[in-house]
Amino acid sequence: MNRNGSVVGALIVAAGLVCFGALAQAAPAPASATSQGLGFRGLGARIGFVDPEGASSTVALGLHIDAGEFVPHVHIIPLVEYWKVGASGVDVRDVMLGSDVNVDFPVEGGRLTPYAGGGLGLHFVKADDPLVPGASASDTKLGLNIQGGIKNQVMPNLGIFGEVKYNFVSDVNQLKIMGGFTYNFIY
Repeated sequence: MNRNGSVVGALIVAAGLVCFGALAQAAPAPASATSQGLGFRGLGARIGFVDPEGASSTVALGLHIDAGEFVPHVHIIPLVEYWKVGASGVDVRDVMLGSDVNVDFPVEGGRLTPYAGGGLGLHFVKADDPLVPGASASDTKLGLNIQGGIKNQVMPNLGIFGEVKYNFVSDVNQLKIMGGFTYNFIY
């Protein structure tokens, strides 16, 4: 996919999320649904595989915060993710600080909750050549991602999830398959 196609696709996804969020806010919430609002609702960890463009697959690690809902079923998830891989004799690493917006699609009577979303992140990308002392390059890039997954609240204060995410980052596009847990604070 070329750069223009990636930008157009990302803009379409972002516009769709904004429209869906506006519709969700305008729709009346069921009597049984109560939004918790925004705040520090939980903390979690994630691990998975990342397949960066032009490099081999590697393990990705991350931490995230459940920052609550600003409308029912629309969650804000600030996060940090890290991965490092060797590509053509050069070590490439990416530290991403970002935030995702996930829209839940609850299934009545079901334990699994599918979700879809997207987000923005700052990617701190660095490349080092271990064979040439002092040969390194670093860059900070803005990235956009789209994602989908399934989560399960296995206990009142513990949820698990699995997701597939694609990050649109200039020269470092990434496909991620992640899983993890969120410990929810009950207060």
